[in-house]
Amino acid sequence: KNLSPDKINVSTFKGEGELTSLELDEIVLTDLLELPLWLRLTSAWCNKVSFRVQWTRLKTVPIFISLDEVNVEVETCEELRSMSVHQGLSNYGTSTKYNYINKVIDGMTISVNAVIITFKSPAFRADVQIMRILVESKSPKWQKCDLTMTRCKDTAKGQVLIFKELEWQNLRLEACSTKDENLPPLRLLTNKAKCRITIKKRISDCFVMGCKLLLILDDLLWVLTDSQLKAVLHFVDSLSGLVQKATEVTRTKKAARKLEMLPEYQAQVAQEARATEFNRREQIFAACDVVETSYHFWAKKIDLHLSDDAGDGRSCHPLLSKGCALRMLVHQLKVDCYPYHLAAGDRSHWARLVFRSNNMHSWFSFESPCNYYSHFLLFLTKLLC
Repeated sequence: KNLSPDKINVSTFKGEGELTSLELDEIVLTDLLELPLWLRLTSAWCNKVSFRVQWTRLKTVPIFISLDEVNVEVETCEELRSMSVHQGLSNYGTSTKYNYINKVIDGMTISVNAVIITFKSPAFRADVQIMRILVESKSPKWQKCDLTMTRCKDTAKGQVLIFKELEWQNLRLEACSTKDENLPPLRLLTNKAKCRITIKKRISDCFVMGCKLLLILDDLLWVLTDSQLKAVLHFVDSLSGLVQKATEVTRTKKAARKLEMLPEYQAQVAQEARATEFNRREQIFAACDVVETSYHFWAKKIDLHLSDDAGDGRSCHPLLSKGCALRMLVHQLKVDCYPYHLAAGDRSHWARLVFRSNNMHSWFSFESPCNYYSHFLLFLTKLLC
């Protein structure tokens, strides 16, 4: 918003351009990013944006957009925001089919030197700094490749899969309490991390049917004292009420939208059962298909150190009189979340599924508690053995 001609420098024939001092529209960004209802974006601006377009190689070489520094300010709402009419990117479908222009836009590569986010709430203030961000298209096996290989289309289903990878070099977070000055600041630093996103679109109108998001952390080291741990609990407690209310509202709205798609999905499953031959592209699509929206987390190594503070709070035990510490080391932590899955639905497409039951209804029957607990103990036995 408030864009003036003196901030634009474009060379059409070279396919290059530059924009400076960009102020972004907070309302549009809040809607597009589908921010939680308890968050409000108050300001966003970028000091410099440059782009490069190779007009003769648009099919194979992506448009490159470079941003220098992006500053964003968000704050918590006293009352939940009303849900937008569009409700995020997924409802920004068009009346036209997925065409050449959509392919070019979906294939763009974006580089950001630094993103600085300021978070304000009545209980605390947090500053997040993310350095050297890169968003680019990848192959279904998450390798660099020709732009034409970063999409997988199934013409029989009328759907297309898009593979994007977001990577950053380091992330720094610092949070300070605004109510209790005795609470120390909370600091967290992570090294290189990446986020792999698979987006499923409908070809007929570009509607986003679902996505799969995988966050991968290499190493996470976090050192906390007693007082810092209390600060963490204080920050979480200050947001828990708003987050719970927002979750109830959004879950109802989004789950209703997912349920509307179930008959179509069941018809697709029946169609897959009847089909006997697949070409190679269809086989890749079937292997990477996003059956339902899901979120995944993979931490290769988490190193957590807890230590006590000197003073009255320290233990009186002779062995602990000079202080003590607890170290927790976790390797290969993986978490999978399917927020809109029906309780009795098929789970064969779930990642790393350990236990499969032919009759999932028995897990949710409260008529026979003993039967429920026996199933649960059997599950734990199989999991541990």
